[in-house]
Amino acid sequence: MFRLHSALLAAVAAVMIGQPATAAEWPTGTVTIIVPYTPGNITDIAARIVAQKLQESTGKSFIVENKPGASTQIGTAEVARAKPDGNTLLITGAGYATNPALFAELPYDTDKDLVPVGLVVSNPLILVTAADKPFPDFAALIDHAKSNPGQLTMASGGNGTLSHMAEALTAVATGTQIIHVPYKGGSAAATDTLSGHVDSMWDNPSSAMPQIQAGRIRPLAVSGKVRSDAFPDVPTVSELGYNDFEVINWFAAFAPGQTDPELLDIIHDKVQAALALPDVQARFAKDGVTAGGPSRAEFAAFVASETAKWGQIIRENGIHAD
Repeated sequence: MFRLHSALLAAVAAVMIGQPATAAEWPTGTVTIIVPYTPGNITDIAARIVAQKLQESTGKSFIVENKPGASTQIGTAEVARAKPDGNTLLITGAGYATNPALFAELPYDTDKDLVPVGLVVSNPLILVTAADKPFPDFAALIDHAKSNPGQLTMASGGNGTLSHMAEALTAVATGTQIIHVPYKGGSAAATDTLSGHVDSMWDNPSSAMPQIQAGRIRPLAVSGKVRSDAFPDVPTVSELGYNDFEVINWFAAFAPGQTDPELLDIIHDKVQAALALPDVQARFAKDGVTAGGPSRAEFAAFVASETAKWGQIIRENGIHAD
């Protein structure tokens, strides 16, 4: 995934935060950041931190509004319909790339009505199992799945969620039959994984970490291309021999589709400068989350590749949203 050198991040922050905002730049008025989730999750936290830092650096008002519902479609559609003046932004997650394949119709066209601004935060998922399960490592889990077709269970936060996508990709990559067990949310899935009612789960590092540290669950692998700084001793699925395996839980900023490219570049740079601040970096690092990302063009290419990858997985496996 995307990693920026700490020295570069610091330099970006020093340059961009120090620049005064002008009417010809951004923002020209109050900026509303729509979050299509309920308050309190990582997306909401990231949006509020970004809003606070941008308000401090520009002297303009930034408001975060939570518009949850319909698998993020309600909030996303509102931004798609907004004026392309930089005053309305969306911060949403990886569902942006899966929804076009999960739903027959959407109230917006991701190719026309919205445009990527930049990555905000991201993290790999971590595959966990209860400490008393007979799976000391990833190889043992997969060997069990191969020896007992259709018996290994893997929980997720619901049909179409990223943990479900990771389960489907695991089955495809390893050539195994895995029973998907969907729950109404990640917390319920994690609870039953901890209790041993299901064999395993792809979880977020921030929610899995306390149980791992307490020795209640065992980490088997991480889903990124490189090891997580939060779990340096846990191998990636890729390094275990499944070279194309990668699942990243990402949250990013988007703007209405007709927004001027020069304005998008300005917004991207200022958001990345806010994310590069040392206190912001430290805040997310403790949860195994990376703040910030690549250029706007590189991120746009990443979103396109994610949409294509998950679209294929969804269609080939007949996956449907809840």
